[in-house]
Amino acid sequence: MDLRRPKDNQFFHFIQGGGEMGALTRSFDWSQTPIGPPEQWQQSLRTTLGIVLHSAFPMFLFWGEDLICFYNDAFRPSLGAEGKHPALGKKGEEVWPEIWDFIGPLLSKVMTSGEPVWFEDELVPFFRNGRIEDIYWTFSYSPVYDDSGQVNGVFVTCTETTQKVMIFNRLQESERRFQNLVAEATVGIIVLIGKDMIVEIVNDAYGQLVGRSREELLGKPLFSVIPETEPDFRNVLEEVRTTGEPIHLSEHPYFVLVNGERKEGFLNLVYQPYRDDDGKVHGVMILCHDVTPQVVAKLKMEEIVAERTRELAAANRHLQRSNAELAQFAYIASHDLQEPVRKVATFTQLLEAELGGTTDRQRSYLDKIKNASSRMLLLIRDVLTFSQLARDSDLVTQVDLGVVLDNIVDDLELLIDQKHASVAYEGLPVVEAVPLQMAQLFGNLISNALKFTKSGVDPVITVSAEKLDKAGLKSYPMLDARCAYHHLQVSDNGIGFEQLYAEQIFEIFQRLHGKKDFEGTGIGLAMCKKILQNHHGHIYATSSEGQGATFHILIPENQACFADSSTI
Repeated sequence: MDLRRPKDNQFFHFIQGGGEMGALTRSFDWSQTPIGPPEQWQQSLRTTLGIVLHSAFPMFLFWGEDLICFYNDAFRPSLGAEGKHPALGKKGEEVWPEIWDFIGPLLSKVMTSGEPVWFEDELVPFFRNGRIEDIYWTFSYSPVYDDSGQVNGVFVTCTETTQKVMIFNRLQESERRFQNLVAEATVGIIVLIGKDMIVEIVNDAYGQLVGRSREELLGKPLFSVIPETEPDFRNVLEEVRTTGEPIHLSEHPYFVLVNGERKEGFLNLVYQPYRDDDGKVHGVMILCHDVTPQVVAKLKMEEIVAERTRELAAANRHLQRSNAELAQFAYIASHDLQEPVRKVATFTQLLEAELGGTTDRQRSYLDKIKNASSRMLLLIRDVLTFSQLARDSDLVTQVDLGVVLDNIVDDLELLIDQKHASVAYEGLPVVEAVPLQMAQLFGNLISNALKFTKSGVDPVITVSAEKLDKAGLKSYPMLDARCAYHHLQVSDNGIGFEQLYAEQIFEIFQRLHGKKDFEGTGIGLAMCKKILQNHHGHIYATSSEGQGATFHILIPENQACFADSSTI
């Protein structure tokens, strides 16, 4: 008989349609099974099987003492691409040997007691796709009654929940890791839910900060447990919860009451919106890092710095007064010393005239007195000039250094002619400076170059200038990189000096040569150094014995960069 084309719809309508499993059921030779051909099937089997085959929900039917297997297209994918399918018409124990120790007793219970059983997300691993797979199921076993009213089958509705369980397990694992991360974190972490700020998550580190245990905090409104913190933190929490925007606070002071004692400190705080699965903010997560030791140390350091600054300011004022008094003393002393020195010179001349003819010894003594008094008078005048170096910003103006050199060459014209010297300069810049001090600076340098000459060699003096670029500025860390500087070089072909004396020559009263060899007081280069310091500049020299010398002048183009300085 062709079951795919049943002649009597009155008996076989229940297996019409039903997809793949309907076709397999119609074509199967049921006469070789314990339940016999379909025309002999009980009406209860026909009815139940019709429900199974025509349902879109996964269903399975065990029938008779041998628990012969039926199932529909919706259940078919659960058997995998290969393995158990087709299981139609086979005995249950034959189809499910690997799980029979679990489902066999369940089926037997339903068959004998008529009581259904139900499981949710139950792990029931079985063989499919060439291997045993861990599969989760939500299923029910229900009794099916035959035409005589006896339980003769088990009706199974089931759905595979493996993906759901795996996702749930991953979420649980993620939650577990998150909880462990929170619990083990060294920073305080707390999660507050809803308008009442209910503590949902909190770790021990946070509990230590506020002097409460986790048990005291969990599940309670935060400000009911630590009400003293509400004035400082309620508004911040509300803002984050309502706007969804995080807030960061650094070194924020806080205090709590612990057993009646005030505990206080400083915290770095991060307030982060805590979102639900739908993305809506339903709470706030707070991360708290105790920075009390660092803040206390910083405040202490600030106090020390402030105290040292006050001490330094006081010392600076005292030094300024001392410098002013010293300058005043030097001025008065130099001024008052000139008169007795002039008198010594005058009376020496009168004595020489009164004596008339003198012996060689007498004339030598008189010459020594005159030379000594002349040097003394020159020294006094240089000290007076050094003490009078102006530092008043009112004297600063635009100074054309080319014009300054013109005037110096005019003043020294006779000496230049006598020495057969040449002084070359061009392209010198215009700078903000005190004109008189610029004249003193270059006057001293040109005079030195005319003084320390080599015998039989015509002196050649050159003055050049260039503007320092950024790379050039990096070579001079003593300069202010915010300002523009000019680099001037005053070079000569004189006797020079050993480079190891390059710093000594700028100290007051320091000389490299004897008074008999070269005149001077040893103040000229000290004055040059002082003038450059007044103008926030720098001077240094390069030379070698017998090879001439070059004096390098680094001077700002203007003094605006140093408006807050105590110098010009």
